[in-house]
Amino acid sequence: MTGAVVAASSALPGWAAAAARTLTPQETGAPTMRSVEFDNNGITMAGNIYFPAGFDQARRYPAIISIHPGGGVKEQTAGLYAQRLAEQGFVTLAFDASHQGASGGMPRFLDDPMRRVGDVYSAVDYLTTLPYIDAGRIGALGICAGSGAAIKASSTERRIKAVATVSAVDVGAASRKGWDGKGKASDQIAGLEAAAAQRTAEAAGAAPVYVPYHEPLEVA
Repeated sequence: MTGAVVAASSALPGWAAAAARTLTPQETGAPTMRSVEFDNNGITMAGNIYFPAGFDQARRYPAIISIHPGGGVKEQTAGLYAQRLAEQGFVTLAFDASHQGASGGMPRFLDDPMRRVGDVYSAVDYLTTLPYIDAGRIGALGICAGSGAAIKASSTERRIKAVATVSAVDVGAASRKGWDGKGKASDQIAGLEAAAAQRTAEAAGAAPVYVPYHEPLEVA
């Protein structure tokens, strides 16, 4: 795990020195964390900010947004990477996707890839309002399905200066072809037909249907 974090941080251009610099005695110790909220087009987002040891509000720090996997929350993988990156000198924000975890948004448990991209935009907005963040050095780290949101957001969001992924998953391809990549075109059409029928039903007042993020794994 530590090696993966070091590799991700070293991929951020011009920031390797910040990550690898020797800490002074006043800066040694563990990172600290603070829970925060920020706005995302009317949805209240819940996040955790991790601060390097010896954090000084009078300084300006490079920042990284840690984007959690599908079905995850900020306290899990994204939070662990955020903590490890804070140990290397970055202020790091992990947050729950909109409609998920402690963040707002209805319906609950919605996992819409483009909305997750919008979540990243709002996280960047929030970081730029913090006086101790160097707005010219904001990066994004996507983990598993969060990688797609990180890459898509970074392709158009010019305030994201660097991007890295861990165990990247192409959610679009997985949705079309299944997790094993063997899905047929006929399966895709059947899925679209089922989704269309369900939207029609919900428009008439039917309850939403929840489906698993992926098929259960078979254990031999």
